[in-house]
Amino acid sequence: MKFIKLTFAFTLSEVLITLGIIGIVAAITIPGLITKFRDTQYRVAYKKTYSSINQAIKYLQEEGDVSLDLSGGMTSSTGTYYTSKVGEIFVFLSRYYNARTTCFENNADKCWVCQKGEAGYIYGGGPDWLGCSKYSYAFIDASGIAYYLYSNSEYPIIIDVNGSRAPNQLGRDRFVMKFSDSINPKSLYPDNIDSVLPMSDNKNKGRWCPQGDCLYTNWIRNSH
Repeated sequence: MKFIKLTFAFTLSEVLITLGIIGIVAAITIPGLITKFRDTQYRVAYKKTYSSINQAIKYLQEEGDVSLDLSGGMTSSTGTYYTSKVGEIFVFLSRYYNARTTCFENNADKCWVCQKGEAGYIYGGGPDWLGCSKYSYAFIDASGIAYYLYSNSEYPIIIDVNGSRAPNQLGRDRFVMKFSDSINPKSLYPDNIDSVLPMSDNKNKGRWCPQGDCLYTNWIRNSH
């Protein structure tokens, strides 16, 4: 007597259903994983840029080619001090980085992508509401990181670790920093700049964090 060996296999419909389920799960999970991966990359780049810009300040201290004293600035109607020395220091930073593109001639739009609300620019109305001004200073370094000075005479410095590529969002690939004095970090316009500090953390949506959850300080301490 011959025995017939039975072979069990999936039917075509079962295979198609399985593949469909796998496709649905992938469509749901993969975009989130990609976003998380990119955000981690942005924060690591932010931490590296923070380190390099502080090295640049130390270099400027040693060379002595530009004054790092911001005292004696003018006072605005809101009580905020401002001084052209901020712009001078920013220009010298571009030289330290051997900037491949500089925008110091009322042409910041050639170095910086204006994204609505993503540069903190709130006064003036009209085109200024796009979030930046072409009259501000900006430059792009050799690695493609973009630097933008809020105003040529006042803070802050905004960096875009992703250059001109999307998403161009504060707290994601754009981060806010300020010149500072490590001995008196709360001083806005110190007479002895020796460091660059990140803007304080912003959990809520606001001028320097339109999206919410901009942990500028925490992301320096922990890039993951």
